[in-house]
Amino acid sequence: MKIFNTQVFVAQLGLPTVLVVAIGVLEVAGALGLLVGFRVRILGALAALGLTLLLIGAVGFHVIHGDLLVNGLLPVVLLVLAAVTTVLRFRQGVRTAPAAD
Repeated sequence: MKIFNTQVFVAQLGLPTVLVVAIGVLEVAGALGLLVGFRVRILGALAALGLTLLLIGAVGFHVIHGDLLVNGLLPVVLLVLAAVTTVLRFRQGVRTAPAAD
């Protein structure tokens, strides 16, 4: 939603519009990378790592602004999921998935 409702996020968070759009684009790219990662494991692992780093920034932002309990719970949950996905992807190895018959 950050890509389409940028003015709402800019007003709520006090961030520059270009930063809000960039975050939204990175989130979409990360989600697509996770999907493609079912076929190309290295891409899935890197996408999960990128989303983990992005969500660390999001949680940190909410902690600094004192609204972790109001607006920061979803980023915390997503951070845990992204971190677990990252660990599991890298533990599995980053080999290319076998071709389907």
